[in-house]
Amino acid sequence: MRQFEVWVENKVGMLAEVAEILAKNRINIRGVATEAKNDKGIIKLVTDDEDATRKALTDAGMNFKEFEIVPTRLRDQPGELAKVSRALANLGVDIQSVFLLGKDHGTTEIAFKVSDLKKAREILD
Repeated sequence: MRQFEVWVENKVGMLAEVAEILAKNRINIRGVATEAKNDKGIIKLVTDDEDATRKALTDAGMNFKEFEIVPTRLRDQPGELAKVSRALANLGVDIQSVFLLGKDHGTTEIAFKVSDLKKAREILD
């Protein structure tokens, strides 16, 4: 699973522009987060079609990077994220971003961008 980080100008309408590029290419957004840093913005995305996302963003001339992320399912109850994030911290794994991808029948699907994929998989797989 991949996370795309699209670097844009920090101005009105940029999220709409990126979302429209994906929509035009029939790409569904599974998770999204934004961040603003002065005159730059970052739109972080997880989609249902990584190859199509890469092509759509490239064809649109968007500046982006992509990263492997680790998905996992947690029980949908208090304390589950605390347990997992503490276990990762105890292994020395830095959590760089987290996506809530969905909830279904008592579970929550989450994906983590981390500093050490191998160590994270020991906990999350």
